[in-house]
Formats: sequence, C-alpha cells, structure tokens
Amino acid sequence: MNEINPKTASINKISSVVPRIIQKNSFQEPGGLFNELLTSQIEKNCNDSTLKEVTTLPEIQGSFKAQQLDLSLDQTQLTQKLEDSLDLFETYASWLGDPEKTLKQTHGLLEQVLSSTKALALDVKEHGTSSTDLKQILTQLMTTAQVEQIKLNRGDYSG
Repeated sequence: MNEINPKTASINKISSVVPRIIQKNSFQEPGGLFNELLTSQIEKNCNDSTLKEVTTLPEIQGSFKAQQLDLSLDQTQLTQKLEDSLDLFETYASWLGDPEKTLKQTHGLLEQVLSSTKALALDVKEHGTSSTDLKQILTQLMTTAQVEQIKLNRGDYSG
C-alpha cells in the first residue's frame, strides 16, 4: 500500500509501507545456478527428443490401439458357434417327437439351424481354420439340416 505524506520536505515523494524484497541476482552471473540448470535441461531434452514419439492424450491413444487389434475369430469362438448350432439341431430333433410342437414351429427352428450353419461356414471360409475336424462336423451338420428341410417341405412329417 502506498501513501502520500505531505508533511515531509519533498511533497511529491511517495513512500512505500511495504518493505522491499531483495532478490539474489544469481541468474545474471555467467556461472550462475540458473545458467547451469538451463544448460543441463537443454542438453537433456536434445538427447531425449531424437527417439521420443509424439505424445497424445491417453484416451485418444487407447482408442487408436483398440482399432489396431486383430479381431479375427479364433478356434474357440468357431467351436462355440458350432456347438450352438448343434444344440439348435438337437432341439429340432426333440421337437419332431414332441406332439405339442407344430410343424410350423419345427420348421422355424430348422431355419434357425440353417442360417446359423451358413453364417458359421462363411466365418470358417473367411477367417480360415486349420481344423479339419471342425470343417467335417460343419459339413455334416449343413448336409443333415438341408436334408431335413427337404423332408419338411416334401411333407414327410405331416402324417
């Protein structure tokens, strides 16, 4: 806070109530601490910056790495899909023997079996698998489902 004191010899003199803080001027000396720190940081950054990659926000970097993942189906997923198709076909077989189920219901279930096996066949063809057993089971399931579709359409189960 500054105040004007009119009773002093020089009327226009402004005196400060707050004492002055004396700063050490070590940064102006050629061998001062500031110069040493600045020089060491510059040298350190020059050495590190040649191999450093561009930094981004972790949120952006994480989503970019997720896009680079290989999202192909593995053997376990293909096997699980085949197992699901087989379960559907077992349910279809049990519905054929169930007098409470209609042929319309069993036909709808057979359509589900056919669509799931066709989708699985496309996945196997697209992603490729080395398992000949899986391919063989899939081929047998597709053949059996198509034969059952022919039998239903022909009316073999309507009697």
